[in-house]
Amino acid sequence: MANFLYILFISIVYPVSVTFNVDMQEEYLSGGNVYLAGADSSSESFFGFNIDSTMINPWSLNDVELFDDNFSGVFSGTILLEPNTIYSYKFVNGTNYELEGEVNRTIYVQEQDTVLNVSCFNLINEPCDQINNILVPVTFTVDMQQVDISENGVGLLGANDSFTNFGYDLENESPIPVYDAEYLSLQEDSDNNGVYSVTLLLEPGIDYQYKFINGNDFSGVEQLQRTISVSPVSGYYLNEVCFDSDDDCEEFTSLLTSLSFKTNVSNAITENGFELGDMLIVKWGYGQTQPIEKLDTLQLLPFSYDYVVDIDSVYVSEEAGLYYQYYKIIDSVEYREVFFNFDYSDQDIVLAERRFFDFNDSLDSQDLQIEDIVDSNVDSRRMPFFENTNPIGEQLDVTWTIDLRPAYYQILSGDTLFDIQGSYHVDNVDSLYEWGVWMNGPASSPANGEIWTQWGSTLQGTTSKKMWDDGTHGDAVANDRIYTLILTYDENAPISQECKFGIKGGDNESSYGLNHYENINSSDPNVHMYWGSINPIFYNNWDYDANEPILNLCEPDGDVNQDGVINVVDVISTVNLILLSDEIGENELCTHDVNLDGVVNVVDIIALVNAILGITL
Repeated sequence: MANFLYILFISIVYPVSVTFNVDMQEEYLSGGNVYLAGADSSSESFFGFNIDSTMINPWSLNDVELFDDNFSGVFSGTILLEPNTIYSYKFVNGTNYELEGEVNRTIYVQEQDTVLNVSCFNLINEPCDQINNILVPVTFTVDMQQVDISENGVGLLGANDSFTNFGYDLENESPIPVYDAEYLSLQEDSDNNGVYSVTLLLEPGIDYQYKFINGNDFSGVEQLQRTISVSPVSGYYLNEVCFDSDDDCEEFTSLLTSLSFKTNVSNAITENGFELGDMLIVKWGYGQTQPIEKLDTLQLLPFSYDYVVDIDSVYVSEEAGLYYQYYKIIDSVEYREVFFNFDYSDQDIVLAERRFFDFNDSLDSQDLQIEDIVDSNVDSRRMPFFENTNPIGEQLDVTWTIDLRPAYYQILSGDTLFDIQGSYHVDNVDSLYEWGVWMNGPASSPANGEIWTQWGSTLQGTTSKKMWDDGTHGDAVANDRIYTLILTYDENAPISQECKFGIKGGDNESSYGLNHYENINSSDPNVHMYWGSINPIFYNNWDYDANEPILNLCEPDGDVNQDGVINVVDVISTVNLILLSDEIGENELCTHDVNLDGVVNVVDIIALVNAILGITL
């Protein structure tokens, strides 16, 4: 706290500017960056401010960068320091502090702005030798781990600002032709880790543009434009860069002796999206979680629905994890599985539809098996689902039903179903059932010929896409909160259909990109879905595997009048509620909805009678 108060104090008094100068002509620069680090000598808790008023951390590696603006080999920088104070400091070459094992440099800052004499890096009170570095060796290094490297290797091309050469050959100092894709060939490091480098001679003070090449022709040139200008120093080791990126490459350092993918296709077969004769592959390494995206073919295990592939000697990044996806192959055409990563929270819509495996502690073993065999609608390790793009082959009436109870329990928990394209927000369970549900998307197109009808009042006014819960239009049971729509498809309609639902016609089931996908089965043309199953992270009060509420918010026990006993009085109360109430509110629903189906009806009366008689169904 004392140090903080002192820093606060000096930030409101009047510091003085101090300019530091260091001669780097004798040094081989590591990364091409030179810094200043230090602290006050008494407490070593502060080191002033940069000119832009940002605070400098004591002995920070890179808070203060020095620059050689006139290409003299002398790097300079100015900071603001508290007067009448002694400071210790050192210069830093890349990440290497000078004067290792020796005393620090010191300065007593007085009350006037100061420009310090030029110091020679790594020397105290000694000048640098006079060196005439007409040409400077510069080593360029690129990480190619995320690229499928060309059989012609890795290259480098570029030009100076006058377009006369790209520096000079290190061996004979002959000029390197400008933008010559075949002249400079990079060599891989001795440990064969996918990192390539080459050294050439550049003139100090000249601006150069350059690019790396995968191969030796312009088809493999990276899109990124890079620039460099060097000072007259002994040489440069430029920081390693990732091919065609400003960001660092992921580090793939964890070795797996064996990586296996295993999945079960029984659900895909049941859902009319896969046959055992179909080829199944896995593509892995999406999102730069492998140096390059890879593909492997899974094999069917005898007498099972399990497909497996074992891959030997795989380097992975423990931090990055692994994105991957299953595909079926039919007549050499790839069909990607339909998968939503419900746990994904970033902005990449492509990765949101990929499977992900977080290594966490899984790398304790060098043999890793990723199993996607869970019989679930929402589990991250669930079995795959594939669309069936074949035509139905006959005119067919299909009954679509959706259970609205997940919406009921989510609203009852206090949430609002927001309309992402309008104002039809739903935050009241009574309005939920009063407003009703509409179907939208390609699956609804037989209703009016529109693949997507405009959400809101337009969809609400499209009666042909309205679903019913009144015992009409094919609805089996009135007021059971399961809504129905029958649509007629012609023989050319695809078996796989996509749709989404909206209360009152609003786009309020879930966010963009999350839709229902279903395969029609002509032998049983009934498709039943549950509201919100496309976003179970939000609809967290419903179990989409057991298809029942997760949290019993009301906890009705049959004792509807709360007198401590379940008897005929509770039955009469429920009968009166059904017969005499025009509208059943939330409180009545909580006490009288004995079977938790979101509605009070004769089923609850039967449940009460059975409870009184001691009958268990």
